[in-house]
Amino acid sequence: MAKSSGKSSVKMNSIARRISADFNFRLLFVFLLLDIIFIVFRVELWRVFAEADALGISIFETENFTPEGHFVIPETDDPAELLLGLRYYIPEIRESISAVSMAVETLAVTAVMSAAELFWLVTGFIGGGRHVRKKLLPLDRLAATAQMISSASFEGDSFRDLEAALENIDASQTDCRISTGNSELQGIESAINNLIGRMKRSYEQQARFVSDASHELRTPISVIQGYANMLDRWGKEDERVLDESITAIKTESENMSRLVEQLLFLARGDNGRNQLNMEEIDLRAMTEEIYDEYLMVDEKHRYILKNMPDERVMAYGDYAMIKQAARIIADNAAKYTPEGNEIFMSAYISDSGIPAFEIQDTGIGIASEDVAKIFERFYRADDARNRKTGGTGLGLSIAKWIADRHGGYFEVKSYPDAGTRITMFLPVR
Repeated sequence: MAKSSGKSSVKMNSIARRISADFNFRLLFVFLLLDIIFIVFRVELWRVFAEADALGISIFETENFTPEGHFVIPETDDPAELLLGLRYYIPEIRESISAVSMAVETLAVTAVMSAAELFWLVTGFIGGGRHVRKKLLPLDRLAATAQMISSASFEGDSFRDLEAALENIDASQTDCRISTGNSELQGIESAINNLIGRMKRSYEQQARFVSDASHELRTPISVIQGYANMLDRWGKEDERVLDESITAIKTESENMSRLVEQLLFLARGDNGRNQLNMEEIDLRAMTEEIYDEYLMVDEKHRYILKNMPDERVMAYGDYAMIKQAARIIADNAAKYTPEGNEIFMSAYISDSGIPAFEIQDTGIGIASEDVAKIFERFYRADDARNRKTGGTGLGLSIAKWIADRHGGYFEVKSYPDAGTRITMFLPVR
């Protein structure tokens, strides 16, 4: 296994050097091209200004000015004499002017650029392979592990020890881990233990969800059965019992239907079957629609549009889904706010440029230790958040799923007996 790892590292080093060399050679070509472009641009710019100055005209007041002169190069093999004798001939005045200063400045700037580029290339050639190798390290480890597994003998004592350790796993234990004591299998043991940990957490989450769902369904079923038995005994003759039973059965059946719908929504979401219809949406218009709806359906509270901007608040998402999340938050605000109190609604662009809508109530509030848990499925903070409010404990879980699927997030601020403010931030296109 050590030999295999060594071979893999050698191969990875060779690949890293080739990638680094290819990148630096491409960079060298780019630098040469930039130097040529700079020299040509500098010379042509000098020609324009030098000829315009000799003719006594302004290029800013003359349209389509084109220099017509040309350089006169002395016939000499001495570079110094060639540079000092370089002149520029202007046909219109039949005179030539010295071009020494332009040539010296251009060569000086080009030399400084070339020195910086050379330093960049040298450091790239020296340290580039190491930098690329660091970026490729995860692939190197993956290749080494795959090579180790593919080349290992499954008939050896090491893998019999691994097989025995897997057979001895007790799923009822709190910490299910395997350990053979064989140093050669540490990498495989670590990968298997991480997989076991994720599977166990997933199983515990699923078991908790099924248990909570069963408990929530058991209560309305028990109530319906109780009232059905009471109807069977006394409801045929007692109209008061008949009315009370029918009302209770209707209420509980509606609660159970709503719970089942929410469970199905979350189940489809977990399986990736809830499709989003993404489009540009105006959160300001959506908030105004929700405000108008709650004015009609809830006369027990005072709804107020707070600090609404004049311009549109554009976000990118599924309009129906986001409006569903907003209604969930508004329903919660109404449930836990005393009658006659205010509930504020708003949509705005945050200081960081993120569109958001916000609902703030003046209700019973949430304790600080419970704020982080309110989006968990079936979670209720205290006795005030129980079945008497008509809630299932799934609404905010659905709202969070919607926010997560859109790449958004919630911000919750709450104080007991003062109220709660929930803000949903959403992405733009």
